[in-house]
Amino acid sequence: MSTIVTRAYRFALDPTPRQVRHLERHAGAARFAYNWALAAVKANLGQRAAEASYDIATDDRTPVLGWSLPALRRAWNQAKSEVAPWWAQCSKEAFNTGLDGVARALRNFGDSRAGKRAGKKIGFPRFKSRRRATPSVRFTTVPSAWRATARM
Repeated sequence: MSTIVTRAYRFALDPTPRQVRHLERHAGAARFAYNWALAAVKANLGQRAAEASYDIATDDRTPVLGWSLPALRRAWNQAKSEVAPWWAQCSKEAFNTGLDGVARALRNFGDSRAGKRAGKKIGFPRFKSRRRATPSVRFTTVPSAWRATARM
């Protein structure tokens, strides 16, 4: 029987003022992507509900916007030039953080409604406010420049 060891590391950063601005920009991009995706999902649900109230056939209704991370990422990539012309200033990881957050929130909401999630039922996800939400961003891939130096 083999044992799997999982290690986690936590780092304390001491960024320069310039690095702080870059981190804040990336955290803001994550919040922006989260709010954009949540608004897109709510608009899609509202549009489909309105079409249902007008007795429009299911096949003729607006296509469903998936709640999964790949579906939200596809929608983001189609819309990012229009909704965020500054998107190239930030890493794709920042936007992915926001999209992943809303995908998880929607999945937890759906699981809660279906009874697959233990505990009290949770409500539909809410938008993130600049003042209320803690700025955060995750970088899950290592830049290629770092890989070259990490191997040495």
